[in-house]
Amino acid sequence: MAQRVTLTDVSQAAGVGIATVSRAMGDHPDVSAATRDRIRKIALELGYRPSVAARALRRGGFHAISVIVPDTQWGWWEPLAHACVETAGAAGYQVLVHPVSGGPASLADVIAGLSDVPTEGVIVISVPDQKAVREACDRIGIPGVAIDDTSVDIHFPSISATNYEGAREVVEHLLLGGRSRIAFVRPRLSGGEAVWGETFYLQERERAYRDALDAAGIPVDESLIIDTALDEGGSGCPELGELVENGAGIDAVFCAFDQLAPTALRELATRGLRVPDDVAVAGFDDERTAILVTPQLTTARQPYEDMGRTATELLLRSLSGDRPAIERHEFPTQLVVRASTAHDMD
Repeated sequence: MAQRVTLTDVSQAAGVGIATVSRAMGDHPDVSAATRDRIRKIALELGYRPSVAARALRRGGFHAISVIVPDTQWGWWEPLAHACVETAGAAGYQVLVHPVSGGPASLADVIAGLSDVPTEGVIVISVPDQKAVREACDRIGIPGVAIDDTSVDIHFPSISATNYEGAREVVEHLLLGGRSRIAFVRPRLSGGEAVWGETFYLQERERAYRDALDAAGIPVDESLIIDTALDEGGSGCPELGELVENGAGIDAVFCAFDQLAPTALRELATRGLRVPDDVAVAGFDDERTAILVTPQLTTARQPYEDMGRTATELLLRSLSGDRPAIERHEFPTQLVVRASTAHDMD
C-alpha cells in the first residue's frame, strides 16, 4: 500500500514551511495567489488528499481536538480526560477520545489516522516516546500537548505532577511515623521500553526515596528496593514476602504507584502482618485503587483536573497562533493520609 502524501511532503517539495502549505490549501489571505497556486499544483502532482479535518475547518462549522488515552484498566487518566472535555467545551470545542494500547508505533498510527477526522490538535496522555509522536503530529500538521511523566526528553509542552517532591513527602510522612525500615516497591518492566518508555516518574520517585532516607540519617538498604510484577491474578508480591521471611524487619512499604499496593497488602496479610500496626503502606497517584483497598491507602494525590485543564489551555493557545514553549509544567501533589499509615483512622 502506497504511503499517504502528507503536508510535510508537500512542504518539502515546495520549499516552504508546513504552516504556509496549510494556509495555501485553506485559502488563507496571508498567502499570495501565486504561491497558493504553485503549492496546490505541487500537492496535486504528489497526490496529496486534503484531510477531513482540513475540509471541516474551511467550512468553519465544527471545531474539535483529540485526546489519546491509554487503553488500560488503570483509572488515573479518566479525570484528566474529563477536565480536557470541560475546558475545551467552554471554548466551543468538541473532544474526540481515542484509546490506544502499546508503544510509540501504535500512538503514531493513531495520530496518522487523525488526518481523516475533523480534529485540529491532540493531547496525548502517557507517551512512551515523545519524539516519535511529535514526528507523527508534524507529518499531518497538527499541534500537540503531552500529559506525560514518562519521557525524560520532551518534544511537546508537557504536563506532569511533581514526582520527586510528592514522593519525598510520602517517605517523610512514613519517617515521621517512626518507620525506618522502608521498602520501595517498583514494577518489573516486563513490557520492555516500548511500553514503559524512559520511566522518568519512577526515577524521580526512587530518587526522592533515597534522598529522604539519607536526610534522616538512614542508610539506603538496597535489598529493600524490590521489583515485582503488576499482579492481576491475586498472587501477591512474593518478593516482599521473601524479605519478610528473611527477617528484613520491614516496618513500611512505599509503592511506586497505587496499583502496586493491593499486591503488597495481600502479601503482608498472608504473612500475618497487620497494616498499619506492623507495617505502614503508602503509594502515589490517588487513583481509584487507593480507596478500594483495605485499609484505604495513604498516597500522593496528583492534581488531575488542573493538569487536564492546563493541557487543554496550552493546546487552545497553540491553535490561536500563540505556540507555547516546549517545556515541562509540573503541578504539586497533595499528601492524602488514610488508614494504611494512620493508627487513629478506620
